[in-house]
Amino acid sequence: MSRSDGVVRVETFAYRGKTYEAPVFDTEAPVVLTARPNDIARPLPAESPVVRCLHSIWNLAEFEVPRSPVSLGALTADEIAVFATQDAVRVLDMPIKMPDCAEYRVPRALAQFAGALQRIIDVEHRVNPHHADYHAYLTVDQRWVAPGTLHREAPCHVDGFQGARWSPKCRTNHTYTVSDLLPTAYYVQPFDFRALDERLHDYFWEMNAQVADTNEAHRWQPCPAEITMMDCYCVHRGVENDGTKPVFRTWMRLSFEERRRVFDRLGNAHNPLFEYEWPMVDRDIEQLHLRAFRESSDASLRVFPWQDLDGTPLPPGTPKTKPRLRT
Repeated sequence: MSRSDGVVRVETFAYRGKTYEAPVFDTEAPVVLTARPNDIARPLPAESPVVRCLHSIWNLAEFEVPRSPVSLGALTADEIAVFATQDAVRVLDMPIKMPDCAEYRVPRALAQFAGALQRIIDVEHRVNPHHADYHAYLTVDQRWVAPGTLHREAPCHVDGFQGARWSPKCRTNHTYTVSDLLPTAYYVQPFDFRALDERLHDYFWEMNAQVADTNEAHRWQPCPAEITMMDCYCVHRGVENDGTKPVFRTWMRLSFEERRRVFDRLGNAHNPLFEYEWPMVDRDIEQLHLRAFRESSDASLRVFPWQDLDGTPLPPGTPKTKPRLRT
């Protein structure tokens, strides 16, 4: 994207073998969105565990309740054409709404996502009466995905996991996502973490192991371009491009986090449309030095994607390690 399109420059941060690019946006002609909750024709299903747990305090026992994301419907063909316009700048966890602010402020460089964001915002304000208590963090990632690879490499995981750092526990995260291709895989099964210690064990690796126990029998995927709402107990993972040709994928996430959950990781984008100054730190799960609960499980289930099976970093350009979730 050219600088005239609203990106002044892109700053690069690197630590623990990973590189993050954070765009610096200008403040000209911002896109300002406000909620229109009355435009929502039908409420979300109250019986859904995702809806039931909105604005609740983090509770590890909720992982024992199988849950799938709630569908908000799919983007239309015209909406997809705008949403998937190529050359969008990559953005990681940038606040577009602050607590006690009703406006969602989006730099003009990201205007192509306004339609999808409006649909999400309308639902959020219809279903969550406590929306004023939350930040909304935007992530956008768009790229070519080669055959046999994933767009975003990660083990089975959840967004908004609250480990030992968060004491007392906070209100739960809930997140809306949409992608035009390769929709995310969700695992609608119970997860039992009662024997784990959050100070010692990597819960994501145990999610890998428990999905592998079922041979991915409970995997579920939405349709392409379907907007879904999940919470911090929805275990999920990206999926491989199983075709023979590269595909161009556009993926967007809007995460709602209570006011205490400031996303201050170095590499997250700054939104110049708000006045705030957060000290940014290099933070990743690796620095916690957690270990697998099942130390004798398949090695692919207990390493990071950028590590070999023995835990050593992979050379640059080497295919990432994928968890063996099926026998």
